[in-house]
Order: sequence, then C-alpha cells, then structure tokens
Amino acid sequence: MFFKKIESKGLAHFSYMIGDGNQLAVIDPRRDVQIYIDIANREGMTITTILETHRNEDYTIGSIELSEKTNATIYISAHEDLGYVYGEKIYDGDELTIGSLTIRAIHTPGHTLGHMSYAVFEDGRDKAYLVFTGDCLFMGDLGRTDFYGEENLEKMTGLLYDSVVDKLYPLGEHVQVLPAHGFGSACGASVEDRPYTTIGYEKAYNPELQVASRQEFIQKFGRMRIKPRYFEVMEVNNVKGAPFVHHPTSLPPLSMEDIQDRGIHIFDVRAKEAYFGGHIPGSLFLSRNNFSTFAANLVDVSTPVAFIVPENNMDMLMELYFMARRIGFDHVLGYIPNALDNWQNESNPIEKLSTISAEYYLELNDDSVLLDIRKPEHMSDNDPVRNRINIALEELYKEYVKLPKEKDIYILCASGDRSTTAASFLAIQGIRSIVIEGGIQALNDVAHVTD
Repeated sequence: MFFKKIESKGLAHFSYMIGDGNQLAVIDPRRDVQIYIDIANREGMTITTILETHRNEDYTIGSIELSEKTNATIYISAHEDLGYVYGEKIYDGDELTIGSLTIRAIHTPGHTLGHMSYAVFEDGRDKAYLVFTGDCLFMGDLGRTDFYGEENLEKMTGLLYDSVVDKLYPLGEHVQVLPAHGFGSACGASVEDRPYTTIGYEKAYNPELQVASRQEFIQKFGRMRIKPRYFEVMEVNNVKGAPFVHHPTSLPPLSMEDIQDRGIHIFDVRAKEAYFGGHIPGSLFLSRNNFSTFAANLVDVSTPVAFIVPENNMDMLMELYFMARRIGFDHVLGYIPNALDNWQNESNPIEKLSTISAEYYLELNDDSVLLDIRKPEHMSDNDPVRNRINIALEELYKEYVKLPKEKDIYILCASGDRSTTAASFLAIQGIRSIVIEGGIQALNDVAHVTD
C-alpha cells in the first residue's frame, strides 16, 4: 500500500494519496495539483480516483484540474444538491476498489449536509484500517456546524453527533483518523496540534465528545462562529470550478509605476520589525504564517495584488503565490524588488507604525480605547485592560467603522503579530493606532510582576 499526507501550510489543510498496485486515489486535493502528479510519476503509479469529503469553505479545491491532467474520476456526495458542474455522485455504502484496497463511502453529515467520510479496508478484511474524516472529526475537535444559519444550528449539530457516534465509532477504536485539517484551521475552533490520532483516542479524550447525551452535545458544541468573508467565494469555486493555476515557476518584477497605474494592492511580508521601521503607504503587513488566515479577510480576493518579500526571496515569493491562489486570489501579478529603496530614491515618503511597551500602556490613565482583535473565546475578564472594544481581526474589514475617531486606539492580540496587521489595515483606512508590543502575553507578564 502507498500512502502520503500532503500539508498545505497556512491553511492547516491536509490532503492524502492512497493506493495499491499502480492505482492511486487523492482525497480533497488542494488547488495547485502538480504535487500529486509529481508523486504519482515518481512512484510509477496512476491517479485514477479523486474523492471529495465535502464542499470546502476555506480553500479552492483542485479536483477539476487534477482530473483534466490525469483522467481520474471525481466523486462527489450524492446526499446534497449544491449544483456541482463536475463529478460523479457517490452514495453512502458505495465501495471503490484501488488495487487490493476497498474504499467505502460513509455519509457523515453535520459540518455539511452532504459530508462524506471514506473508510479504507485492506485485502478484503472486514475491519477498517483507516478513515478519511474530512471536516467531521479532527484531532481534539470537530467540524463547525453553523454554515446553514442559526435556524439550523441544532439540527446540524445533532447530525454531527450522530455521524461520529453512529457512523465512525462502530468502525473500531483501532482505526486511524485522517482529517482534512489540523491545528489552526478556521473549520474547527480548537484543533489540537497532533500528527496522528485514532477513533479510540478521540472517543476517550476529544474534549467535545466528553458528553453524556446527544442533547448535552448540542448544547455544548452548537454555536455560531465567525465566518471569514472569502468563504463565499470558495463555495462558488468549489461547485462551479475556478481558473486553473498552471504552476508558474517565477513571477515578474513590478515597478512602483505599475502598482500605482494598475491599482494593485501590496502585501508586505517582511519581518514585523522591518515593517515598523518603514513601509510604503497603503501596504498591508502580513506575516507568512498568518497570510492564509487573514489576507482574504482584509482584502477582497478579486483585487489585483503584488508582494514585497524580504531580500527579494524568490522561494518565499512562490510559496506565497500558491498560498494566495488557494484562497481565491486569481490576480497575483508579481512582486516589487527592492521596494523601499526604490520608493525612497524617488523622494516618496515612507510611513511608520507606532508602538507602546506593555509597561507604558499599563501606566496610562486616559480615555484611550483598547482594540482587542482576538476572538471572544480567547479573552478573559481578568485581562489587564480597560475601555476594551472587541473586533476580531477576521471581522475588522467591516467593523472598523465602529471605532471612535477622537480617541487614541491601542491594539492588542496574543503576541503582537496580528496587531501589526490590524494597525496597517487601519492606516490604509486613515485611522492611526498604536500596537502594544508583545500583546496580552507581555501585559500579563508585567501585570503579574507589578502585583
């Protein structure tokens, strides 16, 4: 048996390849599909089957392009009519043969109505070896159930419970669980950072499953959550199809005249400290680690974009290009080489963000506002802050208008990275703000010492 797990960094997305003999199946492929083709060629195998667990919300799936390049058959859940323009329907209980492997489709609704899991059986054995659970069951968490609105929240949460308890548990505690996402995914609230798990381990230790009844689970787990703005674009891409990536190996350099004449938005992914030291007005700071999480929340994915990367790092540039394409940016036009030097050589002004240390912030005694951009579940009534306004960074694009214009605004996150992104976004809107260095960690450390 051949098996390969492929991680798409930033999205915390996992796709998988599994096969036997000369046949391979790919489960939930990412948008840039060349990696699967290269692996298949290296192994001397052929991709014959593409399985989607559900219509994904957080990235554009690559099934159509992969199928066109390999002639593989795409299988889509038959249990929800979303208007797919591609794929063959697969039903609960259907089985596919890949060499000596049998892949059985299991309808596991809850995250979505049509959600499918796929159990794999070896050599005709009656007990499953592993199961691809998509966004049904994660390490230490479960898939969110709020995509159908608050009016359907109880129904969807109950369906998720039934799927796990009645469909997955009976496969056996020994069965390996292979989900579509890991730690940091927007499709789960608190996915744990573990590489492997089993049904037995999740049954025993998954915090969301430690309940006495279905109703208790609904009351505990069922809640509305922040839905990133770009999810709606992904919903369309993953039913109607999206432009192919075509896997370029380089991007063109752009001049500042190109940027200004063509209305291109700049993503500055240099180190936070470099951005503080000076940046081009109108550029948005995003760390590489946070790019996939926040770029498409703060900038509409239909916008033409370009990158500023540290020291014209081409490897990082191409990594960011594919990250951007996965979340729907289809107009990634290039990068700006030696951006700050060229900008200043033309006598253009640079901008700088303001910061304040945790010590100095705690000494303030004025009517300033604290903008906390963390999610509500990450905040505490014991946080050493005052005059707090909570707007999660994912929602800042629409909620920033609620900020007072006549008061100083200090921005707080966990460690300072996301606050820098928020401050750069507000600056684009003409709002000055001050980043609290070190975030809540620094505030708590200083407050603890003071106490």
